Amino acid sequence: MNKKKAVLFCSCSGACPSMANIDFWSLVERIRLDFGDKVEFLALHPRLCEEDGERLMKQILNPAILFITPACAEKRQEKLLKDGFEKANVPMDPEHWIPVSMASENTESVYQKIKAILEKED
Repeated sequence: MNKKKAVLFCSCSGACPSMANIDFWSLVERIRLDFGDKVEFLALHPRLCEEDGERLMKQILNPAILFITPACAEKRQEKLLKDGFEKANVPMDPEHWIPVSMASENTESVYQKIKAILEKED
């Protein structure tokens, strides 16, 4: 399946100590430069699990796109992003969503996780 892909980052407002070793700006820029031809779009939001994040998700989530969500741990994402996916009527299944845990990671390790997904999904 050659589905369009988008990367939707959540930075937890930079407040989560488990994300202290991630430089979001360089990470997003590196993904953009290295995979711009494979990614429909990139977005960075401070808190996707909050009301304004859910409104954003309602506007941009689309069943024709596979969303990669680098954010908190995968199990937390299942709970915290559920409302946004529901409001957009997009299922949280492997065809529409791949969570990436950034908890206790660094910029390079998160980049490598995203890179592996983008290269595998070709």
